[in-house]
Amino acid sequence: MTDTEASLRLEEFDAHAATINLQGQWKAEAHLIKAIGGPAPAGIPFRWKRDELAQAMDEATVALGPVDTARRHLTCINPGLKGPAAGTTHTMSAGLQLVKPGEVCWSHRHSMAAIRFVTQGNPDAYTAVDGEKLIMEDFDLLLTPRFSWHDHHNPSDQDVVWLDGLDVGLLRGLGAVFYEPYGESSQHIRERAGDGIGTRSHWLRPTWEQDRGGRLPIRYPWREVKQRLDLYDGVEGSPYDGLALRYANPVNGGPTLPTLDCWVQRLLPGFSGLPHRRSSSSISFVIQGSGQLVTDDEVIDFAQGDVFVVPNWTTHRLVNDSDAEPTILFTLTDIPMYTPFGLFYEEPEDIIGASLAPANPTPPLTPIYREGAFYDRDEK
Repeated sequence: MTDTEASLRLEEFDAHAATINLQGQWKAEAHLIKAIGGPAPAGIPFRWKRDELAQAMDEATVALGPVDTARRHLTCINPGLKGPAAGTTHTMSAGLQLVKPGEVCWSHRHSMAAIRFVTQGNPDAYTAVDGEKLIMEDFDLLLTPRFSWHDHHNPSDQDVVWLDGLDVGLLRGLGAVFYEPYGESSQHIRERAGDGIGTRSHWLRPTWEQDRGGRLPIRYPWREVKQRLDLYDGVEGSPYDGLALRYANPVNGGPTLPTLDCWVQRLLPGFSGLPHRRSSSSISFVIQGSGQLVTDDEVIDFAQGDVFVVPNWTTHRLVNDSDAEPTILFTLTDIPMYTPFGLFYEEPEDIIGASLAPANPTPPLTPIYREGAFYDRDEK
C-alpha cells in the first residue's frame, strides 16, 4: 500500500468514526505538539486607559438609563479572546461598575465569587452581603463569596465606582453557573453588628460558637491596608513582583477567596523587575504612580486609574521608572484555581512563597539542648 493509499484509508476511517461519535487519538497529536514548552497564553497583555474607561461609562449611563434596566457595568474584554463568553482572561472577568446617587442595584446571588475594589467611594455608600453592610470608601476591598445575596446602595450625592472581579471563565468552563434573583431590590439588613458573620471574621471571636470558614462578608478598609503597607517601608520585597502583600482570608490565612487571590503591590522608585511567567493570570488596577508592563513583544505604559492584564504563561516584568514616586497596584490573580491541583508553575524559579519568614532574632546564647530544638521549622 502506498503512502497516498494509506492516507486516504485513514481519512475514510476518520470520517466514518465521526459519524458514530468517535475520534482517534492521532487527531489530537498536533495539539500535544503545540504544548511542548507550555501552553500558549490565553489572550494578550493589554491596558485599558482611565480616560477611555471614564468616557465609555459616561456614554453607557446615557445609553442605558436607570439601573432598573440593567447593571451599569462594563467588562474589560481581552482583545485576544473571542466569542460571547470572552472575558478579561480565560478564567476571570473584571470591569468597572458605576452607581449614581440615589440608586439601588437589585439583590441577587450567583455561583460566581466576586470582589469589589472601590476606585471612587463614599462613606455613605455600601454593598449589602448576606444582610451585612460593607461600606465603600476609596480603595476598600469588599468580598462577595459564592452564592451570597448582594445588592449595592448609593444614598450619597456622588457617583460611586468600583472594579468588579469574578471567576466567570472558570465556572463557565465547569458548567457551574447558577443565578438567583432575591425577589426584592434590597435584602434585609442585620440591625446589630454583633449579629453579623463579618464581625466574626476577626482575631477576636466568640468562644461559644464554631468558627465559620466560608461565605464570609469581609471588607478590607484601605486605611488599614495602607497602614500595613507602611509597616514595610523600605522593604523591596520580591525582585519579580516588588513588595506584594496578600489580602489573606482572616479566618484561615488562605487566599482571599477559594478561587481568587488579591494583592496590593508597591514598586519602589526605580524598580525594574526581573522577567518571569506563571501558569496563572492577573489583572491590575493602578492606585498610584505609573510604570511599564514589559513583555517579550512590547512595552505597555500604565498610569493611575488604568487597568492592565497579564495572561497565563506570559513572560513579563514590571517597571517603575520614576525616581521619586512609588507605584501602587491592586492585583487580582487566579492562582488559587491552580494550586489545589499542583498546576501552578513559575519560571525561571519558584517565587510565590519561596522564601522563609524572618528567623527568630534571639536564639539561645548558651544552648542546653541541641541546636534548633523546640523551634518550629519556619523559625529557623
